Amino acid sequence: MNLRAVTAIIALVIALAGTVWLGRGNGDIQPAAPAPKQAETPKGRPKISPTGPYPKAVVDKSLYNFGSMAVGQSLSHNFILKNEGEAPLEVQKGDTTCKCTLSEMKENMVAPGESIKIELTWTPKSPQQNFGQTATIYTNDPENKELKLQIEGMANNLIAFTGDYEGSPHWSLPTMATTDPVSFTGKIHTKYLDEFKILGIESSKPGLTSKFKPLTPEELKEVDAKCGYSIEAIADPKQFSLGGFTERLTVKTDIPADLAPPGTEETHDHPEGHDHKHDHEHAEPGGPRNFVIQVSGNHTGPIRIVPTFGVHWNPQSMVLNLGEFPAKEGKTVILSMFVEGTEQPLEIVDQEISPDFLEFEMKKDDKFESKTKQRYELKLAVPAGMSPVSFGKTNLAKVKLQTNHPDAKEILLRVQFISL
Repeated sequence: MNLRAVTAIIALVIALAGTVWLGRGNGDIQPAAPAPKQAETPKGRPKISPTGPYPKAVVDKSLYNFGSMAVGQSLSHNFILKNEGEAPLEVQKGDTTCKCTLSEMKENMVAPGESIKIELTWTPKSPQQNFGQTATIYTNDPENKELKLQIEGMANNLIAFTGDYEGSPHWSLPTMATTDPVSFTGKIHTKYLDEFKILGIESSKPGLTSKFKPLTPEELKEVDAKCGYSIEAIADPKQFSLGGFTERLTVKTDIPADLAPPGTEETHDHPEGHDHKHDHEHAEPGGPRNFVIQVSGNHTGPIRIVPTFGVHWNPQSMVLNLGEFPAKEGKTVILSMFVEGTEQPLEIVDQEISPDFLEFEMKKDDKFESKTKQRYELKLAVPAGMSPVSFGKTNLAKVKLQTNHPDAKEILLRVQFISL
């Protein structure tokens, strides 16, 4: 093989080797990644510039605590939103759980260095130990696309009551055992109003009357109130049947139905983080508010009823509970009734029984010996074979007796039972 041929072969080998090396190198080269697409702005939100310059949305404090406020009272707080960026700040109102108002501006734009007010208003509809409401504000600030503004606090009843059940408009009179009137004094007051007036008090029964007077400064301090009254409820036993009762006192006031007339809801100043039960309330449409107090009592008079063994009798409410029993068997119970205040035998002048299938009988115990009392046996029966029926707390059966006793002219017994 001559020198020229050898040289040609060597050149060919080198060329092939270079081709292989170049092929490997090309296999390691990755194609360039496509440039990322600019994220699309959700519909209804301000568009964010892809290049800048940018605005900068700044809220000094995004949480405000109202402290304690009244149910039905509207309070507001203004949050200040400032644009500390280099471009106009566009704002849009998003989802809210309360009333949110943006101050007037041109096309929802805030110029660099300028600020706007964002007002949040809340009117609680019921007592809440802690409430929290939020408003979302959308912006074209890429660092603060969403701003969350929050208001919180505690909501209490506008009017509070002080009585035998703290905070409740349910007052209990002492037991009426004689013909002398009995009374109970409770308080009605508020920590939210500087003043209010009681225009009058209406009673659901002629025998229940009332009188009221303003609380003294010492009494107001005791109940942590700005304004209030003491109310004395007075019951005349002569106008109440024997037994338990619940009547109503309707307190008419000058408190408006709308607690937020123009100009009163603008501010409610409390320091940040400031920490501060159910009244029956009624109001005529557009008129002042009324408050209802339930007044309960028990008129025993000269009558005392004692159950025999196994019979469930409530002397405070004068309710006899027969429990559950088979309708086909029926049920009969015996009670003892002791009568004072008269030497004449007790007579039933008239009686009203509902439902009319109840059987009632009263019999004098001539063997009972006492100088001041008489004893009578009361028998009440649900006859056997009646259809199943239920008389519960809301539809009690009744036995109303008219008697010849001067201080017990009417005796009302109520009966609860379920026959199966």
